[in-house]
Amino acid sequence: MFNGFGTDGDGWRVAKTALTLWNDGVYHVSRFPGFPVYEFIQTPIIALGGSVASNISSLCMFLVSLIVLRKILHRWNVPHSDLTLVAFAFLPILWKNSSLTMDYVWGLCGIVSAVYLVERKRFVMAGIVLGLAAGTRISHIVYLFPAFFLFQKEDRKQWWVFSSVAIVTTVVCYVPVLFSEGYTLVVRDYLADTRNYSTLRRIGFYFYRLLFSLGLLGWLGIATTVVLNRKKISSLFQKQYFATAVAFIATGLLLFAMLPDEREYVIPIFPFLLIALAFSISRKQYLIMMLLCISYGFVSVDIIEHHTNNPTPKLNLQRGYIVKEFLERQEINERRLQLAQAVVPDSSFIMIGMGPLFWLENPYVEVAAGIEKEFRHDCAKSLRGQEVYFIYALYKPQLKEIRRRGYTVYYWNEMKEYLETFLDYSLEEERVLSLHTSSK
Repeated sequence: MFNGFGTDGDGWRVAKTALTLWNDGVYHVSRFPGFPVYEFIQTPIIALGGSVASNISSLCMFLVSLIVLRKILHRWNVPHSDLTLVAFAFLPILWKNSSLTMDYVWGLCGIVSAVYLVERKRFVMAGIVLGLAAGTRISHIVYLFPAFFLFQKEDRKQWWVFSSVAIVTTVVCYVPVLFSEGYTLVVRDYLADTRNYSTLRRIGFYFYRLLFSLGLLGWLGIATTVVLNRKKISSLFQKQYFATAVAFIATGLLLFAMLPDEREYVIPIFPFLLIALAFSISRKQYLIMMLLCISYGFVSVDIIEHHTNNPTPKLNLQRGYIVKEFLERQEINERRLQLAQAVVPDSSFIMIGMGPLFWLENPYVEVAAGIEKEFRHDCAKSLRGQEVYFIYALYKPQLKEIRRRGYTVYYWNEMKEYLETFLDYSLEEERVLSLHTSSK
């Protein structure tokens, strides 16, 4: 709950959007394509309560989704409903994202709430709720397709009502995005910065990130129980609710294949995966599977040795998902405070490869709005009595302009590799000076 808005820099961008809207009355999307419902809801929360309030709001929304899931389990007569609720509550990827400023659990809550409302035959309200979930993350609109399996034959025409309301609600939510200040530039920058990975590399991203959404032990436990119960599972597709759960899982996995950028993108499949497993396996098997999944929060069995110059396939133990998040939050806070207090000459620019994650809730810097507007990159100014600026990055023409104005330019050594992934020049060849900071 503490140490800022989380380890995901996008959460800090949401906070910046919220503060700009609250203080200046101007809406800038946090990033492409825009996440309007979440950004607008977070505006008063962040403005009045900062990161603690916004993180707590995520926890509250997760608790709502837990209550709604409990109602679904009872209506669907899902076996092992008590274990399913415990698994859902303590699944590391959900546990982590219920304590930071990101939209993942908000969208999840909207999806499961829409499912529950369809079950109650409140089709218009279900469409509105799913549309609001898509207003937090536009890709959630695809879940109107697996929801089709929830409609009884006599209600199939109502699926069109549900879908139409969901789509109209989504469109209405995105109207502020289309008219937000500088949105055309956001779209242009996104298209320009999109990296064209090879098909093989995309496949690698997909399976690696999917694997470490639950952890190696968790997926091994699931795979083992599925194999042991394959005959039973094959007969379950005749049951409506099992088929519905599988349809939601398949939709989520297909959507993730299209954009496997973050493991959190598969979060919507997990309540349905837990339900499908509850229908398929014995209570003892479910308990073992649940414990293996939860263990990922504390210890992770990885298949790649990362902390080398050339990462290679190798089984090794690492910190679990929750432990890693806790320690990384502490480390991020220490590093950004050290960077803000770095000793550099007056009239300096430092490229840091970080945006609001650096300057928000940092007592040593403030946003440099004029520089940001001119160079269209996040920028902060030192409050320690120096003319020292910390900027996300400088493209080559911008670098020349900054030098023409008489500034010395540095790059933060810890972000060198990251900076050079999208800059069109070598930092060393352009004689940009290296700035080192050390951990306490």
